Amino acid sequence: MIDVHAHLGKVMHGYPALTAEKLLRFMDQYGIAKSVILPLVAPEEEDYYYTTEQALADCAKHPDRLIPFANMDPRRGQNDGSYDFYPVLKEYADSGCKGFGEILANLPTNDPRMKGIYRACGRLGFPVVFDFRWLRTSGVTDPVGMPFLEECLKEFPETVFVGHGPSWWAEISADVTAEQKKDYPKGPLVTPGRIDHLLATYPNLHADLSANSAINAFSRDLVYARKFVLRHYKKLMFGTDRFVREEEPVMIDLLRNMNLPKEIETAVFTHNAEHLLNLPNGAHSFVPTSPEEKNRRSAKCKQ
Repeated sequence: MIDVHAHLGKVMHGYPALTAEKLLRFMDQYGIAKSVILPLVAPEEEDYYYTTEQALADCAKHPDRLIPFANMDPRRGQNDGSYDFYPVLKEYADSGCKGFGEILANLPTNDPRMKGIYRACGRLGFPVVFDFRWLRTSGVTDPVGMPFLEECLKEFPETVFVGHGPSWWAEISADVTAEQKKDYPKGPLVTPGRIDHLLATYPNLHADLSANSAINAFSRDLVYARKFVLRHYKKLMFGTDRFVREEEPVMIDLLRNMNLPKEIETAVFTHNAEHLLNLPNGAHSFVPTSPEEKNRRSAKCKQ
């Protein structure tokens, strides 16, 4: 498996730092071959930054397991929409970064300062990972229907956008309200939501299945979730959002319990990320799972 959404570093509030060594033990436990490390640079987010330079340094110690992304705050300097992000991101690409994000700046998706990032990432072949939130003080904002995102998908067809976060996954249902977009809506899904349409319409849009937001969206209606995966499996990538809170990878069992065709399950767990990140063949090689995890999965299969 390839985890396209993980973090390293620290926050306050009593959580110990998540080190590369701790993350690798977690990966070994669940059979995750590689993890993408996403820097956090927005001042709205955590108490400590985790910069691109830190990600490059940590990943350089484990190049066979950890993949660095780049990140920059779109408001840097005097950016009025004309800042050229390309030279800095090109340097990061030359240093080994494979993508950009996650963006947590509390700006609209179509803010001119954000568009400079999309333009540079399109030139570099960097996918851009967003954390979409609504009526909150951090995260990229887009109202019901995701009109700002659609504007950017059209304007930057060469740039791959990766959806993630509460207000992204809230739009799995067509009846979502603005108030529901800020949290984790409940209840069965009847009519396909806006992200269903966007994924089907725009080749440059993908999504990662990380965090409680994706877990909540799928858990609302497992029958609907399976149909969603079958429709969009070429656009979906497994992720955990593992961080200092040491979230458990519930999505692994959610996907495996859907009884998906093997080729679809493999695409979501591995091949889509391998293709999008231009990883060499065999990047998803099996990583031995701990005896404890083998026993847990064996017991679950017998239930």
